[in-house]
Amino acid sequence: MDLYKCVVYDKNKKRRTIKINLESKNHINEYARENDIKIVKIKNISRKITREKIKDKELKIICKEMSILLESGCEITKLLTILKKESSKKISRLIYQIHNQIKNGNSISESFSNTKLFSDFFISMIRAGEMSGSLDIVMDSLANYYEKEDKLKSKVTTILIYPIMLLIVSIAVTTFIMVAIIPNFAMVFENNSVTPPLLTKILIDISVFIKDKYLYIIFGSVILMVILFYLIKTNQNLKYKINTIKFKIPVIKNITKLIITTKFSRALYILNSSGIQIISAIDVAANVVDNEYAYEHINIAIEYIKRGNPIGQSLELANIFPKLFISMVNIGEESGKLDSTLNTINKFYENELEAKIQKFTSMIEPFVIVFLGILIGALIISMVAPMFDVVNAI
Repeated sequence: MDLYKCVVYDKNKKRRTIKINLESKNHINEYARENDIKIVKIKNISRKITREKIKDKELKIICKEMSILLESGCEITKLLTILKKESSKKISRLIYQIHNQIKNGNSISESFSNTKLFSDFFISMIRAGEMSGSLDIVMDSLANYYEKEDKLKSKVTTILIYPIMLLIVSIAVTTFIMVAIIPNFAMVFENNSVTPPLLTKILIDISVFIKDKYLYIIFGSVILMVILFYLIKTNQNLKYKINTIKFKIPVIKNITKLIITTKFSRALYILNSSGIQIISAIDVAANVVDNEYAYEHINIAIEYIKRGNPIGQSLELANIFPKLFISMVNIGEESGKLDSTLNTINKFYENELEAKIQKFTSMIEPFVIVFLGILIGALIISMVAPMFDVVNAI
């Protein structure tokens, strides 16, 4: 089903712009006859909606507002009409599409699913709430979930941004030395007919190359970064290799495990407490992790659970979760309190992840400063040491 934006003339010859949700463009003429309008311009805007990914912060707001309105007894189509008026243009278009899907006889979960913008996790939760009659409670749980996901992504972004900024500063300082300082030393050597050592000569040649070709270097670097970013986004094999490497590097491995455990336990807790069957819940939670390597290994655990093995022991076979996580799942499973145990696990690993991120960030700063100091010191010494030959020559 697609959403069309149409310029029409109504029965009073008044020009209007309307949006209609139909199976295909062929049904527009039928719609026009039924509503006594003349259509003069048609534009399919479904693709535009599809390209605009919904952020966790926006999902949190949608879910929270729906939870409040559902709890107050508001009927779903009226609820969506209210949200459409209060939301941004992007969300308003999306809600309009969902509203029309429901009016056409689709269930709430089907209507959300047909937009192709919501995850399997979100749709599974909506379906569970719809079937159990507790959609308001499910929406409140989803609002809390997406609020925590938004905070988690901010923390992960912090891990990435800080070292990248320090690296950029390092490159900028090194480039300044190569372009602005080293050429002056080169002139001194040349004017005094002193042949610099091999290392110094290499640095001078690099400096000359950068000065002469800096536009090509900048352009090439930008092109390379764009290509690399595109490949990471689109090439599944490359993404898999990168996710595999994350589990091999000592410090990165620990943080990756904490992030995956936090996301997995949070999603599994919400899904399982909503009444979704455990195998389906684990499969959906594995998708939420958004890591192909982890998903592949969690599938191993799912196969063992299907054969009747305990959940904790099966998840241990995935070999991507901390030992404490497995122990706590085993305890929750044996005591029959897996839901509350998963909730406790999630809170514990949220705090653990925050502490690990702070520690990691504090470790990077002195390391980069020392590295930058050694690099700049080596450059300066390489240029200053031969100056003694210049002095002797004078």
